[in-house]
Amino acid sequence: MAPIVPLELQMQIVLTAWHMPLSSKERITIMQSFPLVNSSWADIFDCISSRDVYIPSSACCEDFIRRLRSSPPILVPRKSLMTRLRRHFYPSTKVFFQRRPANDACRSITIQIVNDGMRLPMGGVLDDLLESLDAFSLAPSLRRLSIEYIDTAFDDDIFDRVGLAALPEQVEHLDVRFSFSSAAPGSFPESSTKRQERRRFCKWVAPSVRRLSVIGAGEVTIKELLVCCPNAVIIE
Repeated sequence: MAPIVPLELQMQIVLTAWHMPLSSKERITIMQSFPLVNSSWADIFDCISSRDVYIPSSACCEDFIRRLRSSPPILVPRKSLMTRLRRHFYPSTKVFFQRRPANDACRSITIQIVNDGMRLPMGGVLDDLLESLDAFSLAPSLRRLSIEYIDTAFDDDIFDRVGLAALPEQVEHLDVRFSFSSAAPGSFPESSTKRQERRRFCKWVAPSVRRLSVIGAGEVTIKELLVCCPNAVIIE
């Protein structure tokens, strides 16, 4: 008989794994395998992944939007386990734990945009996601949007990303990160910084954003993002 792993340890393992800096392929593997471990592991993963959402592919985005629009509350009869989960994830809830529908649970969304050398396919997924959230008034508890750029020049996409014009008003924190993988040419990060120029305009503005995080970008990009988010302050 396999040893019983304490619930708190299960929660910590799932939480740590879910927030690791993973590739899209690695995250999809977690999404497919974690719910299969056991029932309590599946419940924990559902709580964590519904609250802090990662979009690793267009198919995952389509499934997420479908869940937001159609998933009803799911009553969970296992009171002991789910009550402990409720106290951890939703401490203000005073009634029996009820697994929250995806549309209510979502607090943050993270999407990774990787430059494959020719185009930014996940950029279009981001546009579709934001336009759907805005058009159908979805994810009312969403507060943070994180965009992770990999091997992408600082001025190649973020200011031309028209989908950001549909950023829902409830999003208060915009987190933009740039990083470069081992596959990027050696001079690419440096050349990306050097060719930055001030822009005359950008294609979106987000007055509802109050907090702006920018990691891995140059000074010009930070200044331009503050123009796009006129009511935001930079946070660490």
